[in-house]
Amino acid sequence: KQTAFQRWEMTSFGDARPAQVERQQAEEKITQTELNAIREAARSEAYSAAYQEAYQAGYQECRANGEREMHEKTDVTLTQLEQLRDQFSHQLQLAHQDIGQEFVQLALDFANVLCQAHLEIHPEAILDIVNQAIQSLPSISQPAQLILNPEDLALVRELNGDKLQNEAWRLSSDPHLRRGGCRIETAKNLLDASYESRWEQLSQGVKTALQTSKSS
Repeated sequence: KQTAFQRWEMTSFGDARPAQVERQQAEEKITQTELNAIREAARSEAYSAAYQEAYQAGYQECRANGEREMHEKTDVTLTQLEQLRDQFSHQLQLAHQDIGQEFVQLALDFANVLCQAHLEIHPEAILDIVNQAIQSLPSISQPAQLILNPEDLALVRELNGDKLQNEAWRLSSDPHLRRGGCRIETAKNLLDASYESRWEQLSQGVKTALQTSKSS
């Protein structure tokens, strides 16, 4: 029951507006909350995306720098290894050459000993040496002189002296000549067929042949 001074309100006729306003305000509040949540989620997602992008960019840059540094170090190491390989190959080649030369010289020295032993066992081999020396002359012009070690001279006179005298050879001795060699002097030629000279020619021939075979 209303008094005469009671203010008239629209609710007096059963209007439900206050309930609608409250509901609308509640809905707006929910909507604002959701909007804030969406904004926060978007902000978080944007931050996460930016962080990931920055992380990936930094990672890629660090990785690129690391790979570049690794390649540079690898190139330097490979270059050093190639230099060591070339130096080793060169030293090995020199060692092979030295070993080869030493082996050849050793073989020649051994052959020299065998030749001397052969001459001691077969001193008559001086006859073949003398004949080869005479045949190597382009011509024989008188006077012609054959010079030998005294021991070889005695053996040559004994075994072939008559033939040489018939060919007008004069025989003489030189104690400085080693056994197994001789010298020939004619009016136009001088032939050194001493043991040392013939052995030097043989040694040089062997070494030259080996050098030629290596280079071919």
